[in-house]
Amino acid sequence: MKNLPPLKSLNVFLSAAKNESFKAAAEQLYVTQAAVSQQIRLLEEHLGCQLFDRNSKQTKLNKKGLLLMPYIEQAFEQISHGVNAVSLEPNANELRITALHSVTSTLLIPKISEFQELNPHLSVQFYPNNRLDSFENNDVDIAIRRGLGNYPGLESRKLIDDSIVMVVSPLIFKDDEANPLNIFKLPLLEDISSDIQEAINSCCEQYNIQANKLTSKLKTTDSMPIIQSAVAGQGIAFVSKILVAEYIKNGHLINPLNYAFNSPRTLYLVALPHHFKWDKVKQFEKWIKNVLVT
Repeated sequence: MKNLPPLKSLNVFLSAAKNESFKAAAEQLYVTQAAVSQQIRLLEEHLGCQLFDRNSKQTKLNKKGLLLMPYIEQAFEQISHGVNAVSLEPNANELRITALHSVTSTLLIPKISEFQELNPHLSVQFYPNNRLDSFENNDVDIAIRRGLGNYPGLESRKLIDDSIVMVVSPLIFKDDEANPLNIFKLPLLEDISSDIQEAINSCCEQYNIQANKLTSKLKTTDSMPIIQSAVAGQGIAFVSKILVAEYIKNGHLINPLNYAFNSPRTLYLVALPHHFKWDKVKQFEKWIKNVLVT
C-alpha cells in the first residue's frame, strides 16, 4: 500500500486516458491543462515509465498506459460502489423495481439477465403492480408506468414514444382475409383504457367499420391477458407497440393492416427525484433506454 501513487494523479490519468487529451481532461476536471500535465508527470515518475505517446495533434496511451488503464478504471468503479453502499443510497446492492404486470412479463423478465451481466453486484427484485405505489412505504427504487408522465410529487422521465397497433395471431389470420371487413369479423380482445379505445374508434373510422358492431370477447384494463389471448389465436387486439414488439419480431403476432395510432401515453421511469441520483438507478435507466431502442 505504501507504493501506491496519489489517488489524485490516478484520477487525472483516467480522465486523460478516456478523453485522449490533456486539454479535454482539464476541462472535465475543472483544472488547468498545466495541472493535468503535472499530475501525469508525477504519476509517471512514481511508476518509472511513460504512460502516453505525446505529439502535437493527439495524446494516446502507450503499451504501459493501456496495461494500467483497466485496473484504474475498475478500481474507481469499486470505490464508487463502496461509497454508495455507505452513503444515503439504501440497499446499494439491491434494485427494487415496480412495474405494470405487462411490462414486467414482456420487457423486464426476458431481458433482465443482460442487465445483471453488466451489473453483477446488483440483485434485482420485481414488484409487479398496476398501481403507483408509495416509494416511502414500499422501499421501491424505481417504477415503470404507462401514462402521460404527470405523477404529483414524483419525477418522471419518458423512455420512448409509443403507438397503438392492431395485432392478430397467424394461427387465425390468413392472407386472403386481409380485407378489413374480414379482419373485423374476428373477436375483439378489448382493452377499455381510454387511449386504446381512441385507437379502436380511429381504426374503425378509417375503414368504415361500425365500432359498436364489433364482437368483444374479453374486456379488461390489463394488457397482459389481452396479449396472451391474442398470441393464442383468440381474436384481434389493439395494444402498445412496445409491449408486443418481440411478439411481432418472432412472428407470434402480426399487424394485418399495418395500422398504428400515435398515443399520447407511453412508458415513463418514475421515482422520487433523489432516486435518480443513485448509481443503481442511473445504470438501470441507461440499460432500459437502450433495450427499448434496439
